[in-house]
Parts: sequence; C-alpha cells; structure tokens
Amino acid sequence: MPGYSSAKQIIQEMMHHYADIDGNYVEQFQTTGFDARLWELYLFAYLTEERLLIDRTHEAPDYLVSNGEQVAAIEAVVVQPTQGGAASKIDVDTLTPEKIRELQKHYMPIKFGSTLYSKLKKRYWEKEHVKGKPLVFAIADFHLEQSMLWSSTALSNYLYGSYHEFHYDDAGQLIINPIKIDFHEHNGKKIPSGFFFTPDAENVSAILFSASGTISKFLRMGRVAGFGDPNVTMIYSGTKHRLDPNASLPDSFSYLIDDKYEEAWGHGVSLFHNPKARIPLQPEVFPNATHHYMRDDGQIISDMAIFHPYNGITITVLPK
Repeated sequence: MPGYSSAKQIIQEMMHHYADIDGNYVEQFQTTGFDARLWELYLFAYLTEERLLIDRTHEAPDYLVSNGEQVAAIEAVVVQPTQGGAASKIDVDTLTPEKIRELQKHYMPIKFGSTLYSKLKKRYWEKEHVKGKPLVFAIADFHLEQSMLWSSTALSNYLYGSYHEFHYDDAGQLIINPIKIDFHEHNGKKIPSGFFFTPDAENVSAILFSASGTISKFLRMGRVAGFGDPNVTMIYSGTKHRLDPNASLPDSFSYLIDDKYEEAWGHGVSLFHNPKARIPLQPEVFPNATHHYMRDDGQIISDMAIFHPYNGITITVLPK
C-alpha cells in the first residue's frame, strides 16, 4: 500500500542493522507479535539516536546500553489485549472524556500493573550480566485501538501511587497538590497502587514509556529519511507539553510532513525514576528524554524535553 511505503522501506533498511537474538523476529513481526516486535525495533532506533553503545548478545534483558559512564539493562514489554476480558467490552468509538478518566483511575493501572508484575517475577537483576546495573522496563500500551492516546496518565499514577489536583491561587499561580492512591479496583480485581513501593520493585531503577512507538512513527520517520511514495500527503497532529511552569493544559500542534519537517525518535519518551531504586539510573544515559521524579513530599517533578508530545495521530492522504 502506498500509504505505508515509507514505514515499510525504513524498517527494511533498519533490519540490516538489527540483531535477531531469538531467531523468530520476522515470524512474530508478520503474525501474532507485531506490536511487541515493532516496539523493540522502535527502542533500537531510539537508543541508537541517543548514541548509546548497544549490547544484544544476551537473550534477556533485551538490551544492555552504555553512555560510557553507566551501563543499564533494558527489558521491553507491551500491554496486550486480554481475550474476552474487559477491553473486549470497550467500544472505542463511544469513548468520551468522562469514560476515559474513569478508565484511567482503575482499569488502566491494573493493566499496567499486571504487565509490569509479570516482568518483575523474572528477577532479571539476579542475572550475572545485570548485577550491579540499573534495570529499566520499557513499556508501551497496545491493548486497545488507540489506547496509547490516553493511557499515559494512568501509568504515572500507578507507578507513584498518587495523582495530582491543581488550582490557581489569588495571584494566578498554579498550585499542584499530590493525592495518595491506596488501591485500584475494577471488575472484581483489586491491586495496591504504587508499583515502585511494592516488594522487589526497588530492583527496577526506572520505567521507560512512550506513546509514539507505533507504525505511525515509522511512517513519519521514513518520510523524514526520504523513503516512501512522495505523492502521499502526511499530517501529524496532537498535543504537546506547554513550556510554561504556570500552565495546566497542553498545547496542540499540527505539522505537514514535508521536506522541512524534522522529528526525532526520542520525541515523547519519558523516564519515570524509582525513588526507592537500589541502583539509581543516571539521567545522562537518556539525555534527550523527559525525566520524572518523586520528591520526599510526594510531589512529582519533571525535567521536560523541549518538544514532548503527549499523543498524536498521523493522517495520510493518498492520491487518486
């Protein structure tokens, strides 16, 4: 299909440089593991862009990376749909802002929690090549069509066990207050909030997340690299962080993907640092990402990248 030609061609080029450690990458990419394998390839592109030394000689975790000062282990994982589960009863065409906020409170934290806990049980930190190194779980949400457009808030709330209310004082200054979350409960399932404070989670130094590791990213980056049918018109629209410490809402954006357009693989990458980490991750390992930290008073502070999209959609217009 001409609309996907830029993604197809850049993936073909990248595969010349990507090591298939398991020996089944192409098979899974073409069948049941498309999302998970695409996420791994996206991470490879991002880590390469950060100019990290990448070691893929071990079966697990997926990556060992180094910036010359610290070596970190990275394990990729995706939130997948549960057959016959609650996600199958969600009609994405009727999702209102109110329904999304309700899903963010309990349903999505449980989805993230189940996925991360399954990786926690693998105890990667006990492997000889991981011992003494920070361990990062890189997670993406593919459990529901376009769920990555709205699920990131739930991840932050679940990881730190708190959400934030805000208001403006009489002087017009933004005031943010952290509110503790005790648990998440949905359809009879109940889990404690605060992944970073659960047993063994101190061995996970940070959680890497991006809502951008999708085929749409490869469409745009392929076009930027000169691949694909030049007759296909491509438009990227969404919301991004507003670089104003007193702002409570994001900015919107819309870009035509043409010869003047620029984009990086790392746009939209977030690192949520574990306040209880046994081996803290140095933020310099991922210099172009957005970094989030929890202070002792429970407040979440963020070191934002200059351009940080929260979500976005890519529209392609095909010639007749």
